Amino acid sequence: MQTFKQIVELFQTACTPHLGVNTFYWGTLDKLDSTTQNVAYNYVFLRPMSSPGIQLSANGISGTRSLAFELYSLDVPKLTESDYLTIMSNTEQIIYDILSYFNNGAVQQTMYTTLANITPVNEAFNDRVYGWVANINLINAGVLNYCNFPS
Repeated sequence: MQTFKQIVELFQTACTPHLGVNTFYWGTLDKLDSTTQNVAYNYVFLRPMSSPGIQLSANGISGTRSLAFELYSLDVPKLTESDYLTIMSNTEQIIYDILSYFNNGAVQQTMYTTLANITPVNEAFNDRVYGWVANINLINAGVLNYCNFPS
């Protein structure tokens, strides 16, 4: 079972080589504001939401841990109104690319994601930004075993 820090690092690993992502950050909504973060767009932001904990299997030995996140993919229009349509298309694709990293990439054997919904975003942070926010659930093996904890 990965720690929360390792999971955030996996999201960053999915974003770092992606040509469409210039900045990845995670945290609370106040850190989403580009005026305080000095970020370069396209901007991917991971916001942790909740976790029901570990759901044990019938024998009570192993189960799964589920974590809910909001995953923002945002950009700023460059020139024209038609650019808005391009931004909406590109930022949505970035979300699917990141989810594919978990479901079909390097970590597919240990965890996977489900997409609960995806909603358009039109916010005024430093400038008007457009994009999507996806509500995702990340599910991974959650074995309750004392040997997993440091002494």
